Amino acid sequence: MKIWFTLMTLILLGCSSTDKQDRSRSLSESINLEVKEVKLDNGMVALIVPNHKLPIFSLYLFYKVGGKNEVSGITGASHFLEHMMFKGAKRFGKNTIDFIIEGSGGSTNAYTTNDQTVYYENLPSSQLPIMLEIEADRMENLLLDKDDFNKERQVVLEERKMRYENSPRGQIYLELMKNLYEGTPYGRSVIGDIPDLKSVSRDQIQAYFKRFYAPNNVALVLAGDVDPKEAEKMIKERFGKIPSSPSVEEAHNSLKDEAFVPRLKDSKVVKRKGESPSPMFMLAYPSYKAGHVKGYPVDILSSIIGSGRSASLISDYILIDKPVATRMYAANQSLEKSGFFFIGGDLVKGIDVDTFRKDLIGKLKGYCETEITQRSLEKVKNNYLVDLYAGLDTNAGLARFLGERQLLFGDWRFYKQELSMYEDVTVDQVKQACHEIFSQKSVFVSVWNKHK
Repeated sequence: MKIWFTLMTLILLGCSSTDKQDRSRSLSESINLEVKEVKLDNGMVALIVPNHKLPIFSLYLFYKVGGKNEVSGITGASHFLEHMMFKGAKRFGKNTIDFIIEGSGGSTNAYTTNDQTVYYENLPSSQLPIMLEIEADRMENLLLDKDDFNKERQVVLEERKMRYENSPRGQIYLELMKNLYEGTPYGRSVIGDIPDLKSVSRDQIQAYFKRFYAPNNVALVLAGDVDPKEAEKMIKERFGKIPSSPSVEEAHNSLKDEAFVPRLKDSKVVKRKGESPSPMFMLAYPSYKAGHVKGYPVDILSSIIGSGRSASLISDYILIDKPVATRMYAANQSLEKSGFFFIGGDLVKGIDVDTFRKDLIGKLKGYCETEITQRSLEKVKNNYLVDLYAGLDTNAGLARFLGERQLLFGDWRFYKQELSMYEDVTVDQVKQACHEIFSQKSVFVSVWNKHK
């Protein structure tokens, strides 16, 4: 792996009067990743990044399927499949996948989101051939054993209960998404609705698998101590003969961006009784989808008001003589089809939730003129770049970085545009974004054991 990163760029961002255009061009050229891109005839894209520092590798498979691809009756299918992918396939049968990986000193896991399902392994370099065989086997020949299917259904139902019904934080997030994205696929739980989880059949999951688990719907990223030519040969041998899905593009094209945009006629206030002994809250506003040029100023805005001890929310609600909250944060969540800006936290016992909500919304609008300065902007940009570079310093971090961009934007090189767009953000643009975001209708959700 070759990552040429000009650390001096970080210093220039904060202290130089260098022309902005020159700085932008320098920044976009400051990270150059040595990536071998392989395209198979069946539509599969593989990215290979050599890094010979240690005799290990990280292998990631990004499937372009998640909660947004589901319909009523099979909500949770993507997450259910994530579980079943570890239960064996034609060649590597029941209970063998984890045994092989863990027996080789490696680790494996997966996660499902609204937009994607990702499987990953970290192993010694000598295990690359068998790991590629395992991934190809379960992509093409997943067992979906009936006994395992029914057992895993109960596991998923218990996970749903643990993450949502019995978790105040899960309750808040579920209510937030349901109310913000009402009537859209993003308004559903990724784990799935309980009636669907109880009734979905093996045949339905099998059909879902056949449609979305195909080489033309996945990005494979391999980073580590590998020979690019040998790795390319193995990938072609193991995945090249797997047939593509004839209907997956149709499925993606049917999901129009406008169908995912929040349409709030009025602001919403949702209070839910939960196990939290003190009020917990989230406040959200519609934002922009991943890659939208207006989303980058909003990213910076979230850091200015919500990250670090000097952040506005921390200063105004925590670091005061009589704290109002014990925790506050802000973030801009960019999804493939839409996005939302949110603020959350835990309030001190005795704080009136309604009074706090009105005060917070009032302060947010004031932040647009008082908190966004050239100094705060440059600080956030520098922190972003330092965090980015730290993330690219590991095989796993690099693989995630490339795979997410390949899946979301169809091109791993999109990071070049991202760097330029971040660097081009001005104080006026962040202020404009601030006014636009906080002038919209919002959703405020709180969970507390004293709510009725």
